Amino acid sequence: MSTDCIKDVEPVSQLLQPADRGKLHRLISLQYVLIFMANGAIFPFLNLYLTKNLGWSASRIGWVGALSSVLVMMTQPLWGRVSDASDKRKVLAFAFAVSACLVFLHPLVAGSFAVFLLVRLSHAVFVGSTTSMFDAIALDVLGEDKDTYGRYRLWGSFGFAVAALFFGWVYQVLGFSAMFFINAAFIGTASYVALRLGGAGAAGEEHEKAPVELAKVLANPALLFLLGGIFLVQTANSAGETYLSVYLDAIGGSSSMIGSAFASMAFVEIPVFLAAPRIVERLGYKPMLVVSTLLFGLKLVLNALFPIHWLVLALQPMAGIGFALFQASAVLMVDALVPRRFRSTGQAVLATVSWSVAGISGNLLFGMLIDKAGILAAYGIGGCVGLLGSLFIYLFVPSKAERAPACDVGA
Repeated sequence: MSTDCIKDVEPVSQLLQPADRGKLHRLISLQYVLIFMANGAIFPFLNLYLTKNLGWSASRIGWVGALSSVLVMMTQPLWGRVSDASDKRKVLAFAFAVSACLVFLHPLVAGSFAVFLLVRLSHAVFVGSTTSMFDAIALDVLGEDKDTYGRYRLWGSFGFAVAALFFGWVYQVLGFSAMFFINAAFIGTASYVALRLGGAGAAGEEHEKAPVELAKVLANPALLFLLGGIFLVQTANSAGETYLSVYLDAIGGSSSMIGSAFASMAFVEIPVFLAAPRIVERLGYKPMLVVSTLLFGLKLVLNALFPIHWLVLALQPMAGIGFALFQASAVLMVDALVPRRFRSTGQAVLATVSWSVAGISGNLLFGMLIDKAGILAAYGIGGCVGLLGSLFIYLFVPSKAERAPACDVGA
C-alpha cells in the first residue's frame, strides 16, 4: 500500500479573496436561476407536448423516459470523473452548449419518431449531469460554509417557479413547441456563465494524483443504505412529478393550471431552502431527509384519493417543502460520506440513483400502471412505494454521516 495520502481539504474557498468569493457567490445564484428557469420552461409541459402534439401513449412516454434515464445513468459517473479530473467549469460549459443545440432541434425533427428519439436521447446524455456538476462547483466555492448551500439553491426554485407560472400562460398562446427554443436560450446563457466562474473548479490544484479505488470509497455501507432508500423514494416521487401534467389533464386541468401547480411547489421551496442551514443545525441531516421523503409519499397518496382541482394545487406546497428539505439534506449527506476530491463524482452518483435509476423504474412503473389501471392507481401505488422508502431510510441509514477516508481505502 502506498504511504502517500491525499490531502482532503476544501479546494477553492480557502484560496479566494473576499471580493472574489462574493463574485462567485453571486454567479452561483445566477447560474441556479438560469438552470432551473430552463427546467421550469419545459419540464412541467413536456409530457403534454408528447401526448397532445405527437400523440404518444403513457407507456411510450415511460419507455422513452426510461431510455433517457439509462443513458444518464451510464454517463453521469463518467461526467463526474471527467469533471473531477479537469476544469469543472469548462466541462460544464461544454455540456450546456451541446444541450442547448440539441434541445433547439426537438421541434424541427418532431415529424420523424426515429430522429426525434435520437435527438432526445442525445440531449439526455449532455444535460443529465449538469446540475450535479454545478452542485459540486457550488460546494467547492462554499467550502466550510457548505451548510449554507440551500441559500444559493433557493434561487433555482425561484427561477423554476417564475418560468413554470409565466410560460404556462405563454404556451396557451404560442403552443408547446415554443418551450424548446426558450429552454435553449436559457441553457445557452448558462454555458456562458459557467465560463465566467473563474477560480472555481480548476483541476486538482490542491490534490495529489494518488490512486484511490473509487469503488471502495463508494462502498461505504452508510452511503449504500442511503442510496437504497433514496432509490425507493425517488422511484415514486420522480414519476409523480413527471406525470403530474398528465394527471392534471386527466382531471380537467389547463396548461395554466399545470404551470401554477409547479410554480406553487417551487415558490414554497424558497423559504425552506433559506431556512435549511438552521434546520440542519437543529435536526441534523437524517431527520431532515426522513421528513422530506414522508411528505413525498403522503402527497402522492392524497393525490390518488382526492383528484380535485383545488386540492391538487393546495397539496403542491407539500412537494415543495419536501423537495427543498430533500435536496439540501441528500446533497450534504452524500458530501459528508465521500472524500472531497471525489465531490463531483459523489454528487453524480446521487443524481444517478435519485433521478436516473429511480427515473427508469418510475417511468416504466407509472407508464404501465396508467395504461392498465389508470392514473389514480399509479399515484396510489407510487405513494406507498415512497412511504416504504422513508421507512427504509429511518431504519437503516446511520444518523451520523462519516466521510469515507481519502487515503488507505484499500486497507
